[in-house]
This record gives sequence, structure tokens and C-alpha cells, in this order.
Amino acid sequence: MHMRSLARGTLCAALLVIMLFTACASAGRERSSPASKAATSALSGAAKPDTDISRLEMKIHALINQERKKRGLSALAWSEDLHRIARRYSRDMARRDFFSHHDPEGRGFMDRYNDEGFACKRKVGNATCLGAENIAQENLYASVVYLNGVPAYNWNSEDEIASSVVKGWMNSKGHRENILTAYFRQQGVGIAISDDGRVYVTENFC
Repeated sequence: MHMRSLARGTLCAALLVIMLFTACASAGRERSSPASKAATSALSGAAKPDTDISRLEMKIHALINQERKKRGLSALAWSEDLHRIARRYSRDMARRDFFSHHDPEGRGFMDRYNDEGFACKRKVGNATCLGAENIAQENLYASVVYLNGVPAYNWNSEDEIASSVVKGWMNSKGHRENILTAYFRQQGVGIAISDDGRVYVTENFC
């Protein structure tokens, strides 16, 4: 069974959950449904694919810049500061089993920027944009079939995960606007994988 949930409305299609947040225009809070007990139990007894998190982050970064290039926009530079902020937050979501732009204490991405001493100020006419954030949740596997109680997985490759995340963002108006914002100059992507195979992705902009 596959489900896709978007921050601005819900659409059933694939096991991908995505959300966005900007300091210029924000989306509401939303929490994903937990993985099924069957999937969790099956994963605990099966070997996971050798997914290289750093490589997957860079694949998503490259795909984002491809989408910008298609539309004549400048590429976003890779920011180690934003990468560190993003990965730390993905790890927090994976560890504490939540999915939201606000952690259980109610702190948002601007708090995370401030914690790292990172200041983003992009002048937009008479306004100042302080950054933005997209988040997504994918799975290491696309489906699982049980044969006599033994799970057989259809594992997602790194390319498939990266493509699914970026396509999901590009098919959602608010996420796409963050990605294609002309005045953003840099981004960082951070990924964490939970014990039950959920892939948490955070993308921060400035």
C-alpha cells in the first residue's frame, strides 16, 4: 500500500510525504502516519540496501539545480552550514518519530538557523526573506510481498529515491516555488534513515 501526503492538501499515490515552510509564506503543521507494524517487523529481520546518505544528498542537490537550469535560473550553491542544519533535523525526525517543520518543542527552521549562528537575509523589494525549508519522507523499499511469511522487498535505488523526492516537490505548488525562487543563492540537503527504513529529507534554502 502506498500513500503520498502533501502539506497543502492530500493526494494518495506513493509512499512519499512532503512539506514546505518559508519565512515569507508558511504552511501549516502536519504529521505523517507511522509505518505499518508489518513493514516495521519485516524490516527488522531483513538486510537493508547499502544506501550512501552523502551521495543521495548530492543527487537531490543536482536534481534541484537541473530543475532550476530548465527554467533559466542560476544554480544553487552547496552550503555546508545549511547541509549541517538540514541533516541534523532529519536525524531528529528519524530518531523521535515525527514529521513536521516544527519539532515536538514547537521550534521551526528559523530556530535551527539561529542555533547554528546562520543568518539568511535576502532583500525582495521592500521585504526581507529569511530562508525556506522543504521536507520529505520516502522509504527504502517501494513494496514488500510475503511468501509463506518471508518478506521479499522491491528496494528503491538511490536514484529512484532522489527522483521521487524531487518530483514530489516539483508537483506541489509551494515546494516548487521554494525550489524555483530566483533570489535564493544556496541550499543544503540533509538525510537520515530510521530503523524501519523511512528516509527523511530536509532541504534548507537561503
